[in-house]
Amino acid sequence: MIIDKSKMQHRAVGLDLFRVVAAVMVLLFHCNIHHESNFGPLTGFVSMGAVFMTAFFMLSGYVLFLTYKDKSLVQAPALKNFYLKRIFGIFPLYLVVAVLYVVILGEKSVFQNLVLLPIEILGLQSVFSTLFPVSHNGGTWFISCLLFAYLAFPLMQEVVKQMTTRTKWMSLAICSAILFWSPLVVHTFKTDSIYSNPFFRGLEFFIGVLLCSLPIRDGIAKILATWKALLVEVLLLVAGVSIAVRLNIFVGNYMLYDWIVIPLFACMILTLASLKSPRLQNSKVLRYASAASYAFFLAQTFNTEIENWLFATCDIQNNVLQIAVSVALCAVMAIALYELVEKPCAKVLKKKL
Repeated sequence: MIIDKSKMQHRAVGLDLFRVVAAVMVLLFHCNIHHESNFGPLTGFVSMGAVFMTAFFMLSGYVLFLTYKDKSLVQAPALKNFYLKRIFGIFPLYLVVAVLYVVILGEKSVFQNLVLLPIEILGLQSVFSTLFPVSHNGGTWFISCLLFAYLAFPLMQEVVKQMTTRTKWMSLAICSAILFWSPLVVHTFKTDSIYSNPFFRGLEFFIGVLLCSLPIRDGIAKILATWKALLVEVLLLVAGVSIAVRLNIFVGNYMLYDWIVIPLFACMILTLASLKSPRLQNSKVLRYASAASYAFFLAQTFNTEIENWLFATCDIQNNVLQIAVSVALCAVMAIALYELVEKPCAKVLKKKL
């Protein structure tokens, strides 16, 4: 017997939790690399927190397929609405963050900003690997990758719908194999990093789509849909990454850790999609945090610069206090961006469509 995912109303809560955790882990990772923040025995794990961007793209593919799996995007009106929702869902906030960064923190000349303008307006910066450290792209590159994934999603959806279960498993294996092997090529031949490459991030997104489309049998579902299963998955993730860091295995090469994180993130998504928790289901805080998670990701574009000034001005040297200030600062900026930009734009879009 196969679980009917359309009836799993509780599933979104677990996925909300996963989205929030991914956003926070990326922030803690930034605390570690920019301020050498210490997290005790978890420092090694947090130092590789960038792997949670893989979780973000897998989750994005999973959730989008779950939303549209019973809908057809072949017809022009449906396709138009889909792209409008995606564009208005991410572009307004992205453009506001980009403009604010250029005006307040930007160090490039007017000419350089004008040259970059059409590339950044179209979200093409991830195609140019060397643009990652330029201007705000260190914090907004994932938007570019996400846009390419959204562009390809209608085709992904139609193709996956027509696949047999066997073909889906084969596709999942092929995508995973490419992601596992490609970082070795980068490491061996010292090529450009693929961390912000839209093709490889698109594969992670596609893995999420495939995961959502795969039938889950009762026996496996019962094993996965428990808090014990989630605890085991979390412990394996933390232990796997921490041990690899302790052994100094490709530390800093985040994509090489796909061998560890992709299988475990896949299990976590399936587990959290099935978990039932009335407390989480009714949590307004979790719902709000999940809704503002996109803004939380983008707020990190400013966090480091403001933290550097704040820590120096207020002489904040305590490790725990620095971490607390970083989290609070990012949360405040995320709330402001969400309430002043993202939320109003969502309301306008809802009226239009």
